[in-house]
Amino acid sequence: MTEINKEQLVFTRGEDGSLLAQEVSLDSIDGKPSVKVVPLTRGKLQEIYQQATSTDMAEKVKADNEVIKVGLCSPKLTDEEIIDMKPQMATAITQAILSVSLGMSQEEISKKANDVVQNQEYLLKKN
Repeated sequence: MTEINKEQLVFTRGEDGSLLAQEVSLDSIDGKPSVKVVPLTRGKLQEIYQQATSTDMAEKVKADNEVIKVGLCSPKLTDEEIIDMKPQMATAITQAILSVSLGMSQEEISKKANDVVQNQEYLLKKN
């Protein structure tokens, strides 16, 4: 058994104190193009997603847009461009940022998102 070290526990920061960007491939997009993203801390993720309720998809989309706005470094997009993003690209970029932030694969992120959608559909049908 090996002891965990500090580098495994915390995100890497540059000399200016900002989190360092990482190049990540978009696994769900043909050709697996890459983007540069910065991981989001637990506090930042909580701040973004706390307003998104489990049954309000509009709030979830706003939260995902905020994840892209804060986490996507390259290519850099304006707020208007983020709103106009193709759904499959927005989903792929959000999954890439969450993957880096949460230490999970993009496939695991996608599965958890699908589980949430199925739960929402169940709740809507139930009501």
